[in-house]
Amino acid sequence: MIVTVSSYKILPERIQEFQEISSELSKESLKENGVLRFDLLQNDGDEGRFLIIEAYESESKRKSHLETPHFVNWRRTVPEMFSQGTTTVYYKPVSPKPEDWKK
Repeated sequence: MIVTVSSYKILPERIQEFQEISSELSKESLKENGVLRFDLLQNDGDEGRFLIIEAYESESKRKSHLETPHFVNWRRTVPEMFSQGTTTVYYKPVSPKPEDWKK
């Protein structure tokens, strides 16, 4: 199992657009085999700051996700919305145990 946490800072005039395309990405990603979570979170004190938290059954499922049409479209579209660089950090779950995660 692998979990990714990605952080994005979005230009003020592009926030609504980022929310819409990222919400669609989340919805479509959750339909994929092996995607356990795909959460879009907005910072409560800074509306232009977002996190995307993803959980996959395996690294191969994560890599398959990167080739889906909805991800390719999202990745092609969103960089022009960023007001600064992005970060992605990879994690392995400690609790609950991977076998206890449910879709």
